[in-house]
Formats: sequence, C-alpha cells, structure tokens
Amino acid sequence: MPTEFTRRRALRLGAATASVGVVGSVAGCSSIPFLGGGGKTLAYNDALFAPGEVSGTEDGYVFTYSDYKVLRNNEDNLENGTATYEEDTESFPFRQMGVDFDSTDANLAILAVGGHVTGSFKKSDVGPSLESNEFSEDGSYSGYTLYAGEERTVGVKDGAAVYATTRDAEGYDRRSAIETIVDTKAGDGNRYAENDDYSTLDEHVYDDAVIAIGGTGGLIAFFAGDFENVAGWAISGRIDGGTQHIKSAHVFESESDVNVDEVEQWARDSSLFVDATDLSASQDGRVATVSATGQTFGGTGPDQGQ
Repeated sequence: MPTEFTRRRALRLGAATASVGVVGSVAGCSSIPFLGGGGKTLAYNDALFAPGEVSGTEDGYVFTYSDYKVLRNNEDNLENGTATYEEDTESFPFRQMGVDFDSTDANLAILAVGGHVTGSFKKSDVGPSLESNEFSEDGSYSGYTLYAGEERTVGVKDGAAVYATTRDAEGYDRRSAIETIVDTKAGDGNRYAENDDYSTLDEHVYDDAVIAIGGTGGLIAFFAGDFENVAGWAISGRIDGGTQHIKSAHVFESESDVNVDEVEQWARDSSLFVDATDLSASQDGRVATVSATGQTFGGTGPDQGQ
C-alpha cells in the first residue's frame, strides 16, 4: 500500500477541505479545552506532536482535521449533505475498524504518519473487525489495545482510536508513532503549538473550523504555491448559518517576504478557492491571509494519514 505524499493526493485533500465549516453556536464548540504553551483553542491541537517527535517529521508535517459530528449537525447547510464525508469513512482506518460515518465524531489525519479518531464505537466491536481484516492483537499502550497489520497499526479503546502507517524514514516505527500521538494528546509530550511557526499559523485559523488542513515543512508546497521563504500554511472552513467561509494563511520567514498581491493572485488561480466570492487578502506581520465565501464540497479523501 503506497504511503508517499503525492501532488495528486495533496490537491485532492486541499480541494476537498476548502470552504467547509462549522456553525459557531453548535453544541461542543464552546467546550474545546484551552491549550497552553502557544497556539489557540483548536479541537485538534492537543494531539499534534512537535516536529521531530516522530522520525521523519523533523522539518514539519501536514495534517487534516474533520469534525464529522458537527457536519452531521449542519447537514442542511452543506451543498451535498454529508454524502461525500460518508465516503471518507469507507477507507482506512474506518473500514478496517468496522466504524461508519454515524459513529465517528472527528478525525485528525497526520499525513504519512497516522492519526486519531473519536466516536461512539466500542473496543469490543472494533477488535474483532480488525482481526477479520488481517490485524493481530499486539499488546497495549495507555488504555489502547493495539492491533498490527502488515503495513498499519491501530490502537483502540471505547470511543477513541489511534493509528499509524508504514513510512520510509530512518528510525520510524509505527508503534512509537502511536505512542507519541497518545502521549501528546494526554499532555505528556511536546506539542506542535509550541513551535513558533505553527503557533503563528494557528492564530490565523478559524477557532470553530470544522475542516482544516495545514502545517509546516516542505510538504506545504503542494498546497501553498510557489513562494519563497514560506514557513507554514493552512486553510480552514466554517459555516455561519447558510454562509460558508474559507480562510487560508501563509506564514513567511519574515515580514519583508510577504507580497499580499501575489498571495491574492495565487488564491484566485487556485482550485482551493474555486467558486469563492468576496475574496480578499491582507497582511498581519509575516502572515498573509486570504478570506472568502464559497460553496461547500468534499471530504478529506480516502486512506487517512497516508
């Protein structure tokens, strides 16, 4: 099973992520825990480890986040309902776990590493499903029972799962990746939000984003365009009633590297902002942001964390 991050996959993820969001008043948004050590109050930050905590991520990494529970609650605000998002849960790790869209609340996919899923599923149901898909029980860690397949590992407990995929990086180990994600989420590891570039980026992502993709390092070039000295990039989406909002952010190495006009033109030419309206760009220090409204479409694509 290929695990490399390809341009085709990058564009598919980006196009799927743009202009999707959450209503700020939806139940659950106000209960997201505050994270210290830099960064904002975002639902996924607690599981994002600092670059280098997993081998192969020393220069940064890209993640996607989807809040399926909020999407279900706002089905009437989505152009195609939740049908496309339901397709997300027909792929790894959901299919192997026997978990469908209605029993999944949120998924954080860390590209070329793995991710973390929450939902209403039970370990007693997921374990047999994994075993029927050629996974074997392989010990436990911090309350998660681990199941290892040929190229993937899944840890599961009631209401949560963590997963890792094979990666071609020196020193990389699937079990170690899972342990790092679990420890980070529990507050026992260094977090992405403590990284200066990511923390700066984080300040320009919607607090109530239901769909987001972003990160730091070389992989962001697949999304962020051909700009020099870009240290981080993200795009996020939210819904405010019947209006969908999109916002992207480019974090440059320095304020003098920012060219707002070029970033705005990138957005107008990008498939990420297709059919967007009211598009505008602005600068805040070393960050260039683009905001727009547009149609909702797509999910984050098959084979999460690949």
